[in-house]
Parts: sequence; C-alpha cells; structure tokens
Amino acid sequence: MKNWLAFAIGGVLAAGVVWFLMSEKQQPEPVAAVEVAQQVPQPAVTPEPAPPAVSPAPAPVRKTVPRVDPKPAPPPPAPVVESSAPAPAPEPPAPPPPVVKEVKKEEPPPPPPAPKVPRTVKLAEGTLIPVRLVERVSSETHQAGDSFLATLDQALVVDGLVIADKGSRVEGRVATSDKGGRVRGVAMIALELTRINTADGQKIAVRTASFEKEAEKETKKDAAKVGLGAGIGAAIGAIAGGGRGAAIGAAAGGAAGTGAVLGTRGEPAELAVETRISFRLSSAVSVTEKLD
Repeated sequence: MKNWLAFAIGGVLAAGVVWFLMSEKQQPEPVAAVEVAQQVPQPAVTPEPAPPAVSPAPAPVRKTVPRVDPKPAPPPPAPVVESSAPAPAPEPPAPPPPVVKEVKKEEPPPPPPAPKVPRTVKLAEGTLIPVRLVERVSSETHQAGDSFLATLDQALVVDGLVIADKGSRVEGRVATSDKGGRVRGVAMIALELTRINTADGQKIAVRTASFEKEAEKETKKDAAKVGLGAGIGAAIGAIAGGGRGAAIGAAAGGAAGTGAVLGTRGEPAELAVETRISFRLSSAVSVTEKLD
C-alpha cells in the first residue's frame, strides 16, 4: 500500500515539473535579451526529456465491513475469600418428581355364574306310576320272573323337577303266573315294576305293589258241561231200566260232567298291548338330578 502511495506522489510531482517548464518556454523573451543573444553566442541548451506520463494509480477499493457491536465485557470474577472453615457439603440434587401414569380404569368382568347344584327329590311311598304296556302279557306265555316292557302314560314330576317324560321306558317283571284250572279254578298273572328310565339318562330301581289279573270265570260254560253230562246219563238209564234207571243214569252223567269241568283248564289271564296299568310304590325313592 505504501509503494502505491509513493508512486502516485512521485507521478504528481513529475507532472508539475513538466507543466512548469512548458509554461516558461511560452513566455515572450525581451528584445534586449535577443540582441545580446545575437551578439554573444549562447551555448546550446539541450532540454531534458520529459519523464513518461504516469497514469494515476487507481483509488483503493474500500470494503465495507459490517459494524459489529463489541460484546459487553464479562463482570470481573468475585474475589476469592479464603476461609479456614470447611466448605459446606453440596446439597444432593432433588429427586425428579415421580412420573404419574394415567391408568385407564377398566370395568371388572362380570362374575362367573354360580355353579349349578344338582337337586334331589323324593318319590314318596304310595306314589302312583301310570304305564302303558307295549307288549302282550299272558299266563299262557309268561312265567314268573319273566320281564316285560311298558312306557310312562304321564310325565313323572316332583317339586317342579321332571324325573321322566311321558313315553319314557319302564321295565317290569312277572311276579306270579298261574294257568289255573286245578288250583284256583281260573288263570291269574301278577306284574310289578322294577326300573324307570329318567329324562337325564339314569335308570332308577323301584319297588311297587303287584298288579294282578285273573281270567274270566266260566260258570255258565261249566254248568252247561255238567247238565249235558246228566242228560246223556239219564237217557242211557231210561233205555236200560225205566224210570229208576233214568235217575241213576242222570246222577252218573252229572258226575261225569263235573269231572270233565275239573279236568280242563279255563281261559288264560292276559293283558293286551296298550293296556293301561297304575302301579303303586311300596317304598320311597330318592332321585338326584344328573348335571351335564
């Protein structure tokens, strides 16, 4: 920067000298001087060459620097005061406040249903159990100890609990079977129930009083047989010996007819299909409901 400044000042001074010399040549010389000059020869003066024209140096380009405010000086540090007392221990940092999470309140699930307790009911002694036979039972074909089948003619309900529906299967057995004739004169058969199938699949053993069925008595048929024998005997006696013989023949014929009646059996005792019978419980029965 200094070289450029010196160069510029030198150029200005040189230009001033050239201008001064040029102005001296242009002034008119006085006459006396000319004459003297003609009389006294003057040594030729060789003019000094003008220094080369120096172009003025370009003005320096100033860069605009943004003004920056100086930062305020920091305050002087506080003087350190030495003390013989021990420095207090720094307080521990306060614990951060507990983070409280918002817990969404959920409704508790409904409680489970209470377990179902099976009910127990009792069929009292003397309860009637109406049934309907599904097969023919006869003293001619069934013996004591044989089984038979029937169905409930009405639903069996106790304290609102349906023990067995209408149409449920019922089992029984033949307690007594007598073809009749020689002992009682007529045929007889006795039945009793042994088991009931419940609505929940159980088989309940029961005891009932016997139901007895006797064959119809054949009094008229027996009398006709005796009378027929007496008539035949009287006819034979009359032919053989007159009136007395007829009386003897009638007595003999009547005796023969009575023997025939005693020697033959009557009709069997039987119960047809779909016959309705009501059995009566001879002892109470407890029934406990079966849960799935």
